[in-house]
Amino acid sequence: MSTEKIMVVKRSGEHKPFSERKVRTSLKRAGADDALIDTIVSRVEGELYDGISTREIYVHVFGLLRELQSTLVSRYDLKRSIMELGPSGFPFEIFVAGVLEAQGFSVAVGQTVQGKCVDHEVDIIAQKGSRHYMIEAKFHNQPGLKSDIKDALYTYARFLDVEQAWVEIAGHRAHLHKAWLITNTKVTSKVREDAKCADMRVTSWDNPSRASLRLMVEESGLLPVTCLQSLGPEDKARLIEEGIIFCRELPERDIPFLSRDKLGKAREEALEACRGRVPPSQTGS
Repeated sequence: MSTEKIMVVKRSGEHKPFSERKVRTSLKRAGADDALIDTIVSRVEGELYDGISTREIYVHVFGLLRELQSTLVSRYDLKRSIMELGPSGFPFEIFVAGVLEAQGFSVAVGQTVQGKCVDHEVDIIAQKGSRHYMIEAKFHNQPGLKSDIKDALYTYARFLDVEQAWVEIAGHRAHLHKAWLITNTKVTSKVREDAKCADMRVTSWDNPSRASLRLMVEESGLLPVTCLQSLGPEDKARLIEEGIIFCRELPERDIPFLSRDKLGKAREEALEACRGRVPPSQTGS
Protein backbone atom coordinates (compact mmCIF):
# COMPACT_ATOMS: atom_id res chain seq x y z
CA MET A 1 0.00 0.00 0.00
CA SER A 2 1.31 3.48 -0.90
CA THR A 3 2.05 5.60 2.17
CA GLU A 4 -0.15 8.31 0.62
CA LYS A 5 -3.14 6.01 1.11
CA ILE A 6 -2.35 5.03 4.68
CA MET A 7 -4.72 6.67 7.14
CA VAL A 8 -3.46 7.62 10.60
CA VAL A 9 -5.62 8.19 13.67
CA LYS A 10 -5.14 11.41 15.64
CA ARG A 11 -5.77 11.69 19.39
CA SER A 12 -9.12 13.27 18.60
CA GLY A 13 -10.14 10.13 16.70
CA GLU A 14 -9.95 11.95 13.38
CA HIS A 15 -8.50 9.98 10.46
CA LYS A 16 -6.02 11.70 8.14
CA PRO A 17 -3.59 10.54 5.44
CA PHE A 18 -0.04 9.87 6.63
CA SER A 19 2.16 12.92 6.05
CA GLU A 20 5.82 12.26 5.31
CA ARG A 21 6.33 16.03 5.21
CA LYS A 22 5.29 16.41 8.88
CA VAL A 23 7.76 13.74 9.98
CA ARG A 24 10.55 15.39 8.00
CA THR A 25 9.69 18.84 9.34
CA SER A 26 9.70 17.67 12.98
CA LEU A 27 13.11 16.06 12.52
CA LYS A 28 14.50 19.11 10.74
CA ARG A 29 13.42 21.32 13.62
CA ALA A 30 15.28 19.02 16.01
CA GLY A 31 18.46 19.57 14.00
CA ALA A 32 18.65 16.34 12.01
CA ASP A 33 20.49 16.49 8.69
CA ASP A 34 19.02 15.24 5.42
CA ALA A 35 20.76 11.86 5.54
CA LEU A 36 19.46 11.09 9.02
CA ILE A 37 15.96 12.27 8.08
CA ASP A 38 15.96 10.01 5.01
CA THR A 39 17.01 7.02 7.11
CA ILE A 40 14.37 7.56 9.79
CA VAL A 41 11.57 8.25 7.29
CA SER A 42 12.43 5.11 5.34
CA ARG A 43 12.35 2.95 8.47
CA VAL A 44 9.13 4.51 9.75
CA GLU A 45 7.39 4.01 6.43
CA GLY A 46 8.32 0.35 6.57
CA GLU A 47 6.34 0.01 9.81
CA LEU A 48 3.20 1.85 8.73
CA TYR A 49 -0.21 0.21 8.51
CA ASP A 50 -3.68 1.56 7.88
CA GLY A 51 -5.16 2.90 11.13
CA ILE A 52 -1.85 3.48 12.91
CA SER A 53 -2.06 6.16 15.60
CA THR A 54 -0.08 9.39 15.53
CA ARG A 55 1.18 8.43 18.99
CA GLU A 56 2.67 5.18 17.66
CA ILE A 57 4.39 7.06 14.83
CA TYR A 58 5.81 9.54 17.33
CA VAL A 59 7.15 6.76 19.57
CA HIS A 60 8.76 5.05 16.59
CA VAL A 61 10.43 8.26 15.33
CA PHE A 62 11.55 9.16 18.86
CA GLY A 63 13.09 5.72 19.36
CA LEU A 64 14.96 5.85 16.05
CA LEU A 65 16.29 9.32 16.81
CA ARG A 66 17.51 8.14 20.21
CA GLU A 67 19.17 5.12 18.57
CA LEU A 68 20.81 6.98 15.67
CA GLN A 69 21.62 10.42 17.12
CA SER A 70 20.67 10.70 20.77
CA THR A 71 21.97 14.28 21.11
CA LEU A 72 18.93 15.52 19.16
CA VAL A 73 16.31 13.80 21.29
CA SER A 74 16.00 16.69 23.74
CA ARG A 75 14.91 19.02 20.95
CA TYR A 76 12.58 16.62 19.12
CA ASP A 77 9.26 17.06 20.91
CA LEU A 78 9.19 20.58 22.24
CA LYS A 79 5.41 20.66 22.52
CA ARG A 80 5.32 17.65 24.84
CA SER A 81 8.18 19.04 26.94
CA ILE A 82 6.27 22.29 27.51
CA MET A 83 3.17 20.30 28.54
CA GLU A 84 5.31 18.59 31.18
CA LEU A 85 5.94 21.95 32.88
CA GLY A 86 2.62 21.38 34.74
CA PRO A 87 0.47 20.47 36.47
CA SER A 88 0.16 24.10 37.61
CA GLY A 89 0.28 26.89 35.05
CA PHE A 90 2.84 29.10 36.83
CA PRO A 91 5.99 27.51 35.29
CA PHE A 92 4.41 28.03 31.87
CA GLU A 93 3.91 31.70 32.69
CA ILE A 94 7.61 32.01 33.55
CA PHE A 95 8.53 30.15 30.37
CA VAL A 96 6.38 32.42 28.19
CA ALA A 97 7.78 35.50 29.92
CA GLY A 98 11.32 34.32 29.14
CA VAL A 99 10.42 33.79 25.50
CA LEU A 100 8.94 37.30 25.32
CA GLU A 101 12.03 38.79 26.97
CA ALA A 102 14.15 37.14 24.28
CA GLN A 103 12.05 39.04 21.74
CA GLY A 104 12.76 42.36 23.37
CA PHE A 105 9.75 42.75 25.67
CA SER A 106 10.02 43.93 29.23
CA VAL A 107 7.87 41.60 31.33
CA ALA A 108 6.43 41.16 34.80
CA VAL A 109 4.91 37.85 35.97
CA GLY A 110 2.08 37.33 38.45
CA GLN A 111 1.16 40.96 38.95
CA THR A 112 -1.83 42.37 40.81
CA VAL A 113 -3.18 45.11 38.57
CA GLN A 114 -5.72 47.73 39.59
CA GLY A 115 -8.64 47.86 37.20
CA LYS A 116 -11.31 50.52 37.02
CA CYS A 117 -13.59 48.42 39.23
CA VAL A 118 -11.56 45.63 40.86
CA ASP A 119 -8.02 44.28 41.22
CA HIS A 120 -6.90 41.52 38.86
CA GLU A 121 -4.22 38.85 39.15
CA VAL A 122 -2.57 39.06 35.74
CA ASP A 123 -0.31 36.30 34.45
CA ILE A 124 2.07 38.52 32.47
CA ILE A 125 2.33 42.24 31.77
CA ALA A 126 4.51 42.83 28.71
CA GLN A 127 5.65 46.05 27.11
CA LYS A 128 7.68 46.84 24.02
CA GLY A 129 7.90 50.43 22.91
CA SER A 130 4.41 51.89 22.99
CA ARG A 131 2.77 48.44 22.97
CA HIS A 132 1.40 47.39 26.35
CA TYR A 133 -0.12 43.91 26.74
CA MET A 134 -2.11 42.20 29.46
CA ILE A 135 -1.45 38.50 28.90
CA GLU A 136 -3.40 35.44 29.96
CA ALA A 137 -1.11 32.39 29.68
CA LYS A 138 -3.48 29.44 29.33
CA PHE A 139 -1.70 26.18 30.07
CA HIS A 140 -2.90 22.67 29.18
CA ASN A 141 -1.03 19.53 30.22
CA GLN A 142 -3.17 17.12 28.19
CA PRO A 143 -2.77 16.66 24.41
CA GLY A 144 -5.86 17.39 22.34
CA LEU A 145 -7.30 20.06 24.63
CA LYS A 146 -8.08 23.46 23.12
CA SER A 147 -8.55 26.87 24.64
CA ASP A 148 -12.17 27.81 23.98
CA ILE A 149 -14.36 30.88 23.90
CA LYS A 150 -14.61 31.03 27.72
CA ASP A 151 -10.87 31.66 27.91
CA ALA A 152 -11.06 34.42 25.30
CA LEU A 153 -14.05 36.14 26.94
CA TYR A 154 -12.43 35.92 30.40
CA THR A 155 -9.20 37.45 29.09
CA TYR A 156 -10.93 40.27 27.24
CA ALA A 157 -13.41 41.16 29.99
CA ARG A 158 -10.62 41.59 32.53
CA PHE A 159 -8.56 43.57 30.04
CA LEU A 160 -11.37 46.07 29.48
CA ASP A 161 -11.48 46.85 33.20
CA VAL A 162 -7.69 47.20 33.39
CA GLU A 163 -7.54 49.32 30.25
CA GLN A 164 -9.89 51.88 31.78
CA ALA A 165 -7.43 52.29 34.65
CA TRP A 166 -4.34 52.33 32.42
CA VAL A 167 -5.55 55.18 30.21
CA GLU A 168 -5.93 57.38 33.29
CA ILE A 169 -2.21 56.99 34.11
CA ALA A 170 -0.13 59.94 32.92
CA GLY A 171 1.36 59.21 29.51
CA HIS A 172 -0.50 55.92 29.07
CA ARG A 173 -3.21 57.22 26.77
CA ALA A 174 -0.68 57.34 23.93
CA HIS A 175 0.17 53.64 24.38
CA LEU A 176 -1.37 50.81 22.38
CA HIS A 177 -3.14 48.63 24.94
CA LYS A 178 -4.12 45.08 24.02
CA ALA A 179 -5.31 41.85 25.55
CA TRP A 180 -3.24 38.81 24.59
CA LEU A 181 -4.15 35.15 25.09
CA ILE A 182 -1.20 32.75 24.79
CA THR A 183 -1.74 29.00 24.99
CA ASN A 184 0.48 25.94 24.51
CA THR A 185 -2.16 24.00 22.58
CA LYS A 186 -4.71 25.02 19.95
CA VAL A 187 -7.69 27.35 20.10
CA THR A 188 -11.15 26.85 18.65
CA SER A 189 -12.28 28.66 15.52
CA LYS A 190 -14.71 30.62 17.72
CA VAL A 191 -11.80 32.03 19.71
CA ARG A 192 -10.10 33.23 16.53
CA GLU A 193 -13.32 34.85 15.33
CA ASP A 194 -13.93 36.58 18.66
CA ALA A 195 -10.33 37.78 18.90
CA LYS A 196 -10.48 39.30 15.43
CA CYS A 197 -13.69 41.12 16.27
CA ALA A 198 -12.35 42.42 19.59
CA ASP A 199 -8.86 43.22 18.25
CA MET A 200 -7.38 40.86 20.82
CA ARG A 201 -4.11 39.09 20.13
CA VAL A 202 -4.20 35.27 20.31
CA THR A 203 -1.14 33.03 20.08
CA SER A 204 -1.56 29.27 20.11
CA TRP A 205 0.92 26.47 19.49
CA ASP A 206 0.60 26.65 15.71
CA ASN A 207 -1.15 29.98 15.03
CA PRO A 208 -0.67 32.58 13.66
CA SER A 209 1.39 30.64 11.14
CA ARG A 210 4.26 33.15 11.17
CA ALA A 211 4.06 34.11 14.83
CA SER A 212 2.94 30.94 16.63
CA LEU A 213 4.14 29.96 20.09
CA ARG A 214 6.21 27.19 18.51
CA LEU A 215 8.03 29.69 16.30
CA MET A 216 8.44 32.15 19.16
CA VAL A 217 10.06 29.44 21.28
CA GLU A 218 12.30 28.26 18.45
CA GLU A 219 13.43 31.82 17.73
CA SER A 220 14.16 32.44 21.40
CA GLY A 221 16.56 29.50 21.58
CA LEU A 222 15.09 28.60 24.97
CA LEU A 223 14.32 25.02 26.01
CA PRO A 224 12.52 23.83 29.15
CA VAL A 225 14.33 21.48 31.56
CA THR A 226 11.54 18.95 30.91
CA CYS A 227 13.10 18.16 27.53
CA LEU A 228 16.17 16.56 29.17
CA GLN A 229 16.29 12.77 28.79
CA SER A 230 19.02 12.32 31.41
CA LEU A 231 16.61 13.35 34.19
CA GLY A 232 13.60 11.46 35.47
CA PRO A 233 10.14 12.94 36.16
CA GLU A 234 10.88 13.48 39.86
CA ASP A 235 14.11 15.33 39.10
CA LYS A 236 12.37 17.58 36.58
CA ALA A 237 9.51 18.27 38.98
CA ARG A 238 12.02 19.21 41.71
CA LEU A 239 13.86 21.57 39.37
CA ILE A 240 10.58 23.29 38.50
CA GLU A 241 9.68 23.55 42.21
CA GLU A 242 13.03 25.28 42.73
CA GLY A 243 12.20 27.75 39.97
CA ILE A 244 14.61 26.27 37.43
CA ILE A 245 12.63 26.31 34.18
CA PHE A 246 15.18 26.70 31.38
CA CYS A 247 17.99 24.38 30.28
CA ARG A 248 20.34 27.36 30.12
CA GLU A 249 20.07 27.69 33.91
CA LEU A 250 21.61 24.30 34.68
CA PRO A 251 25.27 25.27 34.07
CA GLU A 252 24.79 28.42 36.16
CA ARG A 253 22.97 27.10 39.22
CA ASP A 254 24.05 25.12 42.24
CA ILE A 255 21.67 22.15 42.42
CA PRO A 256 22.49 20.14 45.56
CA PHE A 257 19.63 17.64 45.29
CA LEU A 258 21.13 16.13 42.13
CA SER A 259 24.15 13.86 42.41
CA ARG A 260 27.37 15.10 40.85
CA ASP A 261 27.16 12.46 38.13
CA LYS A 262 23.52 13.16 37.28
CA LEU A 263 24.02 16.91 37.30
CA GLY A 264 27.06 16.54 35.06
CA LYS A 265 25.10 14.54 32.52
CA ALA A 266 22.16 16.94 32.66
CA ARG A 267 24.42 19.94 32.13
CA GLU A 268 26.16 18.26 29.22
CA GLU A 269 22.80 17.39 27.63
CA ALA A 270 21.47 20.90 28.24
CA LEU A 271 24.50 22.48 26.55
CA GLU A 272 24.17 20.12 23.60
CA ALA A 273 20.43 20.73 23.30
CA CYS A 274 20.89 24.50 23.26
CA ARG A 275 23.83 24.42 20.87
CA GLY A 276 22.88 25.62 17.43
CA ARG A 277 19.55 27.07 18.50
CA VAL A 278 18.42 30.16 16.58
CA PRO A 279 19.60 33.28 18.43
CA PRO A 280 16.92 35.41 20.09
CA SER A 281 14.94 37.56 17.67
CA GLN A 282 14.70 41.24 18.37
CA THR A 283 12.04 41.84 15.73
CA GLY A 284 8.92 40.40 17.37
CA SER A 285 6.10 42.76 18.28
